[in-house]
Amino acid sequence: MDEVARGIARAALTLQSAVLQALVAHGVMSPAQALEAIDLAMDASMRNASKAEDDVELVVIEALEGVRVGLVDLLN
Repeated sequence: MDEVARGIARAALTLQSAVLQALVAHGVMSPAQALEAIDLAMDASMRNASKAEDDVELVVIEALEGVRVGLVDLLN
């Protein structure tokens, strides 16, 4: 994965984080639902990655873990 694609992936996942945080803040989703959505995305990413895409999987998992940690920090 080149740096441009990595940057796009991080930007997309940062936006996902902001949207989830806003949904929780406005009462549209519960904190548990937001964390479940992140966990499901992480599971799907790990399950669907091929060996050729190991670097993509690592970037996605790393970014989703960051989203999850940020959301947990926001809720605590």
